[in-house]
Amino acid sequence: MKKSIFILFAVVTFFASCNNHQNESTFKKSYEFAQKAQDHATSAQILTQWLANDSTIGKWAYDSLALYHYFYAVNPSAVRNPSTAMFFVDRGLSLNNNNEYLKEIKGKLLLEQGKDTLSYNMFFELWKNTQNYTYYWDMAFIETARGKIAVVDSMIQQIMKAPDNMEKKVRLAHLEAQIQEEVPAKAAFLYLNSLLQNSRHDILGAAQSLQEALKISPKFYAAQRTIVELQRAEAQRNMQRR
Repeated sequence: MKKSIFILFAVVTFFASCNNHQNESTFKKSYEFAQKAQDHATSAQILTQWLANDSTIGKWAYDSLALYHYFYAVNPSAVRNPSTAMFFVDRGLSLNNNNEYLKEIKGKLLLEQGKDTLSYNMFFELWKNTQNYTYYWDMAFIETARGKIAVVDSMIQQIMKAPDNMEKKVRLAHLEAQIQEEVPAKAAFLYLNSLLQNSRHDILGAAQSLQEALKISPKFYAAQRTIVELQRAEAQRNMQRR
């Protein structure tokens, strides 16, 4: 009797193991297929189900889900709730608190929530630990939003003088346009300088900074978009003067 129970248990365990392996294989194939098709919404749905069935993939799955809900799940016609992305960020950080990728997303989400001090502190720690100019740019952007013009001007000048400002890159994400780009640090800070100049109503100076940035990085989306906006605004002002 005991032998029969043991055999039954072994058979059930075997089939359960086979079923789990089959499910994992199905999830993986479906996820990879959706990724190849660049169907981000379907990829996230499959990955969420896969993670619910297999927590061991959390080491990388939380990164992907956080990115999807931060970047791809953007609807320009609706106000975005960053709490879902933050949920996956925090889950991922609970597995690895040194995950730089998730910390960067968290800093951006905190800024979306209006928690600029927490966001600044997050980017400051990342900058201190990595010396990555992306995080220094994020710090300068926050200070720009705070109206600390002198502080931002000093930060920009520091990068303009840095000997590695053409080699090191800055990553920028434009949510509504669904564009992620990486440009030389000098170009990124010239773009930031144009925003500063525009806030001072120095339109000519802003345009010159943008042109310099585009000389360095001709496909720099943010600079291209901003210079078009400046030209459009100037054309409207000219029409009003007539």
